[in-house]
Amino acid sequence: MTGALAAQLKARDRERWLAVLWAPAVARPSLLALHAYDLEQARIVAEAKEPILGEIKLAWWRERLLALAQGMAPPAEPILAALATHAIPRGVDMQALAALEDGLQPLLQDEPLDAEMIASARGGPLFVALAQALAGGAVEQHDADAARAAGARFGLAQLWRGSWGNAAQRIAPFTPPLAGAPIAALPGHLRGLLALADDDLALVSSRKPLAIAATAGRQWRLARAAF
Repeated sequence: MTGALAAQLKARDRERWLAVLWAPAVARPSLLALHAYDLEQARIVAEAKEPILGEIKLAWWRERLLALAQGMAPPAEPILAALATHAIPRGVDMQALAALEDGLQPLLQDEPLDAEMIASARGGPLFVALAQALAGGAVEQHDADAARAAGARFGLAQLWRGSWGNAAQRIAPFTPPLAGAPIAALPGHLRGLLALADDDLALVSSRKPLAIAATAGRQWRLARAAF
């Protein structure tokens, strides 16, 4: 796992970078590409000055992923090149991954937010794609369901972790469900990320501030769950 994308992931989200670093070597390049894609979509939303501009950028990415799904060559863009080179050969479904946009686009609108809906729409496709990359191909339905449920929890935690302008104020009164996804059914990479997300959601439910990311304690929690 080398290059600009790895350095970018480390700078943007050290916890995800560590989770990739501790995954099986054969899957790391595809995991890196998938996390880089998700974080780029989140960056577009967080930095959008005008909703329409953010929507146009998200639509561009979605169109590019659909083109990859049809076998077209990627443009000269590092993340798309990495997805084409590493994620697709590992069996990641680009068409399904493109649906991740549905979990970010509502954040651009100045309307009440359905936290569970947008969390599932973002986290579900991401975690299923990660599971495919780890498996090196299609996963069984029960494994996909477990990944999707874990991704929804991860997506909820990201709502509180992300820089979304006034998004937190637009979430309807809401207490995250305490019941977690079936951790035992998940590969280690997803178990680690879910453990951190569940810790975040427990704090949110208790109306306590989130712990600082990438502290030694959280890194230990990530490693313990992953292995």
